[in-house]
Amino acid sequence: MGEVCLFRADASPAIGAGHVMRCLAFAETLQWAGWTCRFATNELASAAAPALMSGGHDVRVMTNQADVATLARDARVAVIDHYGLDAALERAIAAEGARVVVFDDLADRLHASDILLDSSPQRVADDYRGKVPADCRLLLGARYAIVRRMWRQNAAAARQRHAKGEAVRRIVVSMGATDPSNATLRVIRALSGLPKSIEVDALLGSAAPHREAVTAALGAGMRLHVDPENLVSLFADADLAIGAAGSTSFERAILGLPSILIPVADNQRFIVQAFGAAKAAEVLSADALDRPAEFVAQVRQFADDGDKRAEMSQAAARMIDGRGTLRLLAAVAGTYIGANGATIELRAAEPEDEDWLFELQLQPATRRYALDRNLPKPEGHKRWLASTLADPERLLGIVVVTGEPAGMIRLDRISSKPVTFQVSIAIDERKQRLGIGRAALELARGIAPAAEFVATVLPENRASRALFSAAGYRAEGDNRFRRRAA
Repeated sequence: MGEVCLFRADASPAIGAGHVMRCLAFAETLQWAGWTCRFATNELASAAAPALMSGGHDVRVMTNQADVATLARDARVAVIDHYGLDAALERAIAAEGARVVVFDDLADRLHASDILLDSSPQRVADDYRGKVPADCRLLLGARYAIVRRMWRQNAAAARQRHAKGEAVRRIVVSMGATDPSNATLRVIRALSGLPKSIEVDALLGSAAPHREAVTAALGAGMRLHVDPENLVSLFADADLAIGAAGSTSFERAILGLPSILIPVADNQRFIVQAFGAAKAAEVLSADALDRPAEFVAQVRQFADDGDKRAEMSQAAARMIDGRGTLRLLAAVAGTYIGANGATIELRAAEPEDEDWLFELQLQPATRRYALDRNLPKPEGHKRWLASTLADPERLLGIVVVTGEPAGMIRLDRISSKPVTFQVSIAIDERKQRLGIGRAALELARGIAPAAEFVATVLPENRASRALFSAAGYRAEGDNRFRRRAA
């Protein structure tokens, strides 16, 4: 068994499946890195979020805080995504030795977490002032949207199609997995006024309390999909979405799908405001559904404006890139205190790092022992970075020393049994011999503590060979070093 991450989240027809689905998205990335994931949840979760039982995780019905804290004893990390839990449970889990990560989007209670992630667009640190410890690492804003890998893997083709603003032939309706307010029914009834040439796909979970009523209201050209396995293709093949302003807003945005957002809960106001301000979605109030004739007229007007939908598609795609779980994974690695007391951390590389990474690649110390010693060209480097950031099997990290970039480390997953990463590292020549390389390797180990790592090091690169040896790697032949899982 690999290193354990414990998740505490609930789901039910009343509260929906969003908390559990968000945790499942991060659990998927942790599994990719070789972790073992365990869920403590309520009795209704398996019905409200069926994906929980098919993810290969250890799922236990357990809501008592003392029992959950005890369950965290063999966990390296615990993730809590629950509006009803606060600093009390977080302190109890921390006392068992686990690092605590909190997913929140309310900013309405005290936390005792090491990391707090709030992907609400326009969220700022002041919103959590006095609510988190002084050393809590805040990961705020839409770039930290936690979505499953499948959305990112299908984004390129979908974005290209949606950006064309073609005629609307298919609309997808997604008002929440359980939709306790029965907004789906009102949308379906209103859309019956659309031309028959437009097909409608409505989505609900099997635990939705109003599923039968929605089924009875379906007209010609309308279909209800319950817990669909082809969720990504349903969104990718649609030309327009009508949905609640919850976490699925981020999934639609990754695909560049033009959307009409209807907030159905108070915690969705930040998403609505941000998408509206960025012109990344059309925003309507919930009471618009009380005026079906007016609502369907607005839908038809939006559907007829191909140029507006094309612009909206591109704006939505710019907001969300699907790399939120990787950014969190890098943060989970923690911090390393260097010999001189400097704080060394990892963060996921960003497009804005292009110029700094190019300079690093041009340094003689980088090229001297590179497997490809040819100097990169600006355009080639730009393409390399774009493809690297888009590659689901690769994590490119920036080594940060007291807030400033000092190097890069790249992890390429080359095997799943056992999970194995090829590691490549380059440290700024102006900051070498300060222990930064050793720190970077240890932080990479924090990302994937139960994985194996291999590195290719040329025989003449004595400094790197010494670095990998000191970090627990063992030589395998002339050029290969390996660090096995603990």
